Amino acid sequence: MPEKSPRCNHPEAIANILVRILEKTPTGGATIEDLEEAYEEVKGVTPSRKTIYRALERLELLFDPLARGEEPEEGGDTDQDRSTWLDEDLPGPLAGIKRAKRDRKTYYLFDGQMAAPAFNLDESIYAALSLYPQYRGMLKDAYHKIMRKLLAETLAGVSVYNLLINEIENHVHVAEPAPADPKSFAHLVSKIFTALRYKKRVKIRYLRTYDGVETERVIEPYGLLNRFNNYYLTGYCLSSKANRIFHLVHIRSLQIIENSSYKMPPSYSLKRSYSQAWATWTQEGGSKLETVRIRVCCGTAERFRAIKFHDSQIITEVGNGEIEATFILTGANEMVPWIVSWGPDIKVLEPSWLRDRVTSYLQETLAGYE
Repeated sequence: MPEKSPRCNHPEAIANILVRILEKTPTGGATIEDLEEAYEEVKGVTPSRKTIYRALERLELLFDPLARGEEPEEGGDTDQDRSTWLDEDLPGPLAGIKRAKRDRKTYYLFDGQMAAPAFNLDESIYAALSLYPQYRGMLKDAYHKIMRKLLAETLAGVSVYNLLINEIENHVHVAEPAPADPKSFAHLVSKIFTALRYKKRVKIRYLRTYDGVETERVIEPYGLLNRFNNYYLTGYCLSSKANRIFHLVHIRSLQIIENSSYKMPPSYSLKRSYSQAWATWTQEGGSKLETVRIRVCCGTAERFRAIKFHDSQIITEVGNGEIEATFILTGANEMVPWIVSWGPDIKVLEPSWLRDRVTSYLQETLAGYE
């Protein structure tokens, strides 16, 4: 038989019961089984129904210090006495917690009159949608924590969060590349953050993609880059004696070198180094800015009107629904696969070397099918 919890106050378990009610309120409320599960998550033992009802009474006092529920008749916590504590016999409506009966079951819902949340609902929806791909990918647990932090200024905020996540999960599907092993990926990021915080070097085994060879490097990490939903470690590579970037999915192992230390270059800024790059272009001493101009056909032009693919993007209407998109950036050679992915909908106008590189890329691709 499952172990029963002793009769005493358990504030952490009571708090978890309240959180469970808040979580379930947008979808109809929490059952008594949900509340038992919430209690067990904290205490590690199965509670009696009587324990759960006492917890609900404590919540009643939390929301209304003058409220009192009826005490059960004396006789102990036996199975026979416990039968008088079924959902139907719970005294009261509780202040802040209401009951709803459906299909012969009782559901507990949050019904407190709380102050209006201090956050903007539209901004919260945008934040939730922006983070949702990470929720579906590598940061599922962190997503809940982040959104709760954003919205938990009031209990009403927690309730709004649970409504938002329920709406998004029902109406949004994310179909993007994601790490095959999200927990391992998140652990890798955590170790990189630790190395950055304490300025420790890291030793990595890295898959060199152009020849499939694994190499060992010692890196002084400078930070993480994200471009097109890909993450990269950037830093100074002691083997190459130069700044390099490393795609995180190709890092086979990473070890913090505990007895090491390094100093960031005094003038180094991750944002300044990469904000003007198209993707992850790294060059010692910086790169010369170039102007890239492309013609975008009608239809596809709407994507460019709605999405800013680079901070420098400027749109010029040229008639017939077409546009010219202008970018001022470094590392324009990294644009080639992206340009080609649009097919005939995009044509490079300048620079001429980029036009030639796109043409050559397409010819090499076509040759592979001949």
